[in-house]
Amino acid sequence: MDVENNNNTRLAGKEPDKYAEKRNSSIISEDKPGESKRHKGEDTDVETTSRPPPQSPKKRLQFIGKPATNKIKHNKDIHFVYGNYKHYYGKRILDKDFHDIRLDVLGTQPDLFRDKQLLDIGCNSGHLTIQIARQFQPKSLVGLDIDRGLVRDAQNTINNLKRQAAPGQGFPRNVNFVQGNYVLDDDVLLEIERPQFDVILCLSVTKWIHLNFSDAGLKQAFRRMCLQLRPGGKLILEPQSFEGYKRRKKLSDQIRENYNTIKFRPEHFTEYLLSPEVGFANMELMGTPEHCEAGFKRPIQIFTKA
Repeated sequence: MDVENNNNTRLAGKEPDKYAEKRNSSIISEDKPGESKRHKGEDTDVETTSRPPPQSPKKRLQFIGKPATNKIKHNKDIHFVYGNYKHYYGKRILDKDFHDIRLDVLGTQPDLFRDKQLLDIGCNSGHLTIQIARQFQPKSLVGLDIDRGLVRDAQNTINNLKRQAAPGQGFPRNVNFVQGNYVLDDDVLLEIERPQFDVILCLSVTKWIHLNFSDAGLKQAFRRMCLQLRPGGKLILEPQSFEGYKRRKKLSDQIRENYNTIKFRPEHFTEYLLSPEVGFANMELMGTPEHCEAGFKRPIQIFTKA
């Protein structure tokens, strides 16, 4: 009778029970640790080594070449701690053609933008920034975002439009995008800020500044906005409600720590912006976008610098 040994080869003329007896009597040598010897006999006081069940060569190759399946699961939002979602604007459009519903509110006062120098903080991939530049014809518009990839996409978009446009001034040559963190490393750097913009837009960005840089970081950003505006300049602010912070507090350990220490709530923003520490003279409600998800119906405010 032919039988199969542990190497899966056929041994002719051997009885299976004899080889099974040999397999069951393998012991570890005391002279050479780690090396096994086979002994015939009935001694049951020996330590036996375990062997894997027989496998065909094909299965052994499959087992060796198969990658591990116990992958570490990561939080898919960990790369978006600044609110830098690539498809953010998909939730803010009114129809299949791009139309951010906030344009309807901004369009109630188009003279705020025409022939003015603008800064858009947290511009994401630049869709709204480009539409503002196209629709309201500012003299210049700089879109700023902390995410290098989003800024690259935005700049590629505007560069393509520039190549297709006829020579001349105005859109799309009035738009540019830059990457950077609006929150400065040290408050002392505020001393070198100079007025350079007529209008600063900060739309649905305060929550992300707040969660990442705490109360101090957001207050510094507000002071910097006022310093960068010319006298009579406008800050167009769309703050998120504090209820939305809680859903994002687990994005990182730092964000969780900052969330737990927040005392400067959105309902305090207006009082702070109008205080002598910042320097805005008054606030008016510009409007609230309609026809959107409940979480995006945020009032848009205008703060005017003295």
